[in-house]
Amino acid sequence: MSLDKLSAGNGVLPTVTPVKHRYVWRDHIVVKLVCLLIAACALNQWTNELGLRSHVLPERSTDAVFDWTSVVPSVDIEWKPCFSKFMCARLILPLDYLSPPGVGPNVTIALQMLPASDEGIPRGTILINPGGPGASGTELVMVAGKQISRIVGGSFNILGFDPRGIGASTPPAQCFHSDSQRKIWELQAGDRLLNLTDGSVNLALARERTVGAMCKAALGGNGREDPNGTVDEWGAGRFMSTASVGTDMLRIVEKLGEDNLKYWGFSYGSILGQYFAAMYPDKIGRLIIDGVYDGYNYRNTSWNTNLMDTDAVWESFFIFCHRAGPAKCALYMPSATQIRNRVLAIMDQVTEGPLAVPFAGSGPLVVTRKALQNFAFQAFHNPIEQFPLFADTLLAVEQINRTMPAALSSKLGGGFECSCEQEYSLPVETEALGVVMCGDGEPIAYTPEGYRKWFTDLSASSPFAAPIWGLEYLCCAGWQIRPKWRYMGPFAAEKTSHPILVISPMYDPVCPLADARAVRSRYGGAGLLVQNSFGHCSLSAPSLCTAKYIREYFINGTLPEEGTICEVDELPFVGPFGGETDKLMGVSDEDKSLLDALRGLAKTAPISGF
Repeated sequence: MSLDKLSAGNGVLPTVTPVKHRYVWRDHIVVKLVCLLIAACALNQWTNELGLRSHVLPERSTDAVFDWTSVVPSVDIEWKPCFSKFMCARLILPLDYLSPPGVGPNVTIALQMLPASDEGIPRGTILINPGGPGASGTELVMVAGKQISRIVGGSFNILGFDPRGIGASTPPAQCFHSDSQRKIWELQAGDRLLNLTDGSVNLALARERTVGAMCKAALGGNGREDPNGTVDEWGAGRFMSTASVGTDMLRIVEKLGEDNLKYWGFSYGSILGQYFAAMYPDKIGRLIIDGVYDGYNYRNTSWNTNLMDTDAVWESFFIFCHRAGPAKCALYMPSATQIRNRVLAIMDQVTEGPLAVPFAGSGPLVVTRKALQNFAFQAFHNPIEQFPLFADTLLAVEQINRTMPAALSSKLGGGFECSCEQEYSLPVETEALGVVMCGDGEPIAYTPEGYRKWFTDLSASSPFAAPIWGLEYLCCAGWQIRPKWRYMGPFAAEKTSHPILVISPMYDPVCPLADARAVRSRYGGAGLLVQNSFGHCSLSAPSLCTAKYIREYFINGTLPEEGTICEVDELPFVGPFGGETDKLMGVSDEDKSLLDALRGLAKTAPISGF
């Protein structure tokens, strides 16, 4: 979308309308840069580095020491206290659902639950999935479970699970021998964005084929399914499809003693939700998919609708920077167009002369255009938290100020400290993205002509993001493991046991609203809630309106009225609406608590966008 259209003010940008429920937050006393650096560290922990095939797990909080291997796996859910206020379990489930019961090896699924705070009206358990594929559900409930509980109401248990091969579930989808080996490999990716004319595509494809071969050797099995064989012999990577994960969810619900699934899934979690609703339509108690990708496009390995709204998010950076003014945006100029030109000039500046940062904390680095463009794309996922940080970083590059890039070295492609220790511990980093995504999809027979056409079409959708997103196709072109079980039925249900709720931002950088509308149309009785915001999934922008509809859906099963659009309570750069003096006027304590939870989610929730 063009800058002119975004600037027109015809309801495209979130409106700033004072209403009673809006709660105004106090100005930060802490120095802005310190706050932004904290946010940067959080995003860097959660976000899968684009162009890499592994999913990097964040470190757990220092006061939450727990050894997952101390939990004895069981065929029933046997809870054990963990991480202070949580309960943990490891559930044994079949590796292969197509084999007769009891035949073949098993997997163990890591479960972490935050028990309901209000035990007076028990309403069951909500399963959550943060996306990826490859993101950890136990990590999501760890860092965001309390806020999610406050949003849905304290009468639900909140349960995060690590899908097979991921996090603390075993066996892990690991293809490298050590974390250091993986990181060294990642450092060899080079500094070029994908381009059809400079050989970067051939290099990226060769790297994906290399990882594909390593994963086949580690996870592909020996081609036999001996009833008494091991997981390694059967090939764990053949049994990590979304069809298997959806069936794992059904088994978890059954083991909990509950009749139907209650679920809130984000990003890839929307794919998992579509699979479940199609495969088990009579087992839905409540099901929300948030930040929605079309299941058919995903299964066809097309990956060509994701960037429909990406450039609108990119253009909003300039709009909101201008709207916020010089006090809140480091790159402020008299017009949004001038801000845009300034940003592009900085990008060109680093293209011609990359910025050397010799004394960064995690080792020396050189700031390149690729690093800045990847940083920007990550920021698109959470503009409220990350746009100001990205603006400050660009200003530092423009002024050849090496201090801030040094503090953000890991985000900008800096080095790491090599560790020779290879002790096995859970959770672990994995190559689950390729295992799940490429295994679910149709195999890609790569040809230069086919990729050229696909990439050209993708670039027409988003010139900015295509050089980053173009790696998805190459990842699956290099993949060499095919799953035993793929769900090949329709992603549709004439009727589900309870209507599902589809939620989408107006402008999501990787899961466009058009996909959400298409998915909603395939499930009878489904509702659609649009949030007038920019970013990935509804959690990227606090909205009391959205939160109240989510609570009503989980508690009472009610859907929003047709055509409902929720406004947000905070904008990128601009900040919360209203002024300090009226922040408590007409705002209930419940709404204050709810908005506090929403802002906490926007800062910490590890939602992974493919």
